Formats: sequence, structure tokens, C-alpha cells
Amino acid sequence: MSGPGKEYVIGKGRLYFNAFPPGSKIGIGERYLGNSPELSSSTAVDTLDHIDADQGLNVKDESITISNDLTGSFKLDSIETANVAMWFGGDIENSVILAATLLVSPDVIVRRGMWYQLGVSDDMPQGTRRVTNVKISTVAPGATPSDPAVVTALTPEQLLANVEIDLERARVYVELDAPDIADNTVLRFGYDQEGVTREIIIGKGDEIRGQMRFVANNAHGPDKDYFWPYVKVTSNGDYALKGDTWQEMTFDYEVLKLDAKTERVYIDGVARATT
Repeated sequence: MSGPGKEYVIGKGRLYFNAFPPGSKIGIGERYLGNSPELSSSTAVDTLDHIDADQGLNVKDESITISNDLTGSFKLDSIETANVAMWFGGDIENSVILAATLLVSPDVIVRRGMWYQLGVSDDMPQGTRRVTNVKISTVAPGATPSDPAVVTALTPEQLLANVEIDLERARVYVELDAPDIADNTVLRFGYDQEGVTREIIIGKGDEIRGQMRFVANNAHGPDKDYFWPYVKVTSNGDYALKGDTWQEMTFDYEVLKLDAKTERVYIDGVARATT
């Protein structure tokens, strides 16, 4: 039972993060990080000891704390875009691709049994999405270097017999038994582009800094809210992209000193109205 000297707690609550833009220590606003199954805090203390050696037995007669590091970790299973970007230390970009027709990907040397991505460019190395009207041609060099290449379009019947086309992800698979496409054939892909918007995370490994707040809503025991004015957050461990369990991401945080007048952590109990 709970009572004086016996405040037992089963901790629950919500975790928020207020990101600092690069070069600033002013946050953009507290973002709820979603369900957080775990949150922990750790302390590591280093001391400088003094030994009295005036007698036969060395005796410690002083010990001074020279450092006190506050760290911790938390786990998220809300796999929203902003959390994935935080894991990879990256940015979220909203890419707009305008509708266009008669686009052509660079010629590529293909092999049977392989997939090929359309729309690859320096600006979008992962390729495009949502295409229609895919056309494929074989490209053979001319008889001499001065002759133009011979481009032969595959008929609709040949497309069905030689390739599989994923229009949603703009990918083309060359069948293992493709009758008209041999290994090392040069193919040219033409397609029409649908107008689309895409949310793209670009992982840069940037440092993530900001403020962190835990708003308690305990299953049992008194609530205590925690506020860290300045933390550095880094991803840690494995993020299993495939498996038979819910995806989870684990982060470490290091508590830093914001300025001379601000402490590293503030813990608030339940506020009661004054009478």
C-alpha cells in the first residue's frame, strides 16, 4: 500500500521534444513524439579523491566531485515521418513533381532477373514515382562510330513477354526468360510522369538538439513532470525495418547546460491551488 515513506510508482506519460534550429537555442515548439514505451535517466559521477598517507595505512580523507553527467534513453514505436527523420538526423522535404509526358531515362545496360528504377537523377537519386505509358526500346550502336544508334521499340506484346512494370514505384523488372532482351542489352525507357507530391526524408546524420519534456500520467503513484532545457539526442542501436514485432526506435540523450542561470533538469510535482 502507498503512504508516507511508501510512494510506489508505475510510470506513464507523454514525451515532447522542442527542436533547436541549427545555430540557435530557441525551440520551434514542443512536438509530441508519440507512444514511448520506455524513458530512463542516468547519472555518472567522477570524483577526485585525496589520500592521507602520513600513517602506515593509506586513508581517504577527502573526495571531491569533479563531474556529473546526466544522460538517458527513450524508445519510440510511433514510426511517424518526423521521428524517422530524427533517427537519421535528417530533414523532411516536400517534393513536388509536375506532370510531364515523353520523358526518357538515361540508357542502361540490363541483365535478366534485375529491377531498374525510372527517373534517377542527381537531384533525385532514388528515382521517381507514379508513371504511366512506359515504353521500352533496345539501343544498338551503329555499324561505325559515326553511324547513329539503332533504336527499336518493343511492341506491347513484347513488353508483356519480357518485363514487369510497377507503375506506382516506377520500376521495371526484366524477366529471367525474356525472349527479346539478352544480358548486356542496352535499354531506353520512356514514360509519362503523373503530377505528385512526395514527403522525402534525407538522412544527413546531423546533431539533434533541443528541449525535452516528460508529462507524467502515472498508472500508480504521484505524477512528477520532468523538463530538460537543453539536450542532445542521438539514435542508438538497431532499427528493425523488417520483422514480426512492432517497429521501435531507441534514442540516447545527453543533458547539457543551456546557460549559467539555467539548471539541467527541473522536476515538478502536482500543483495545488493556494488557499
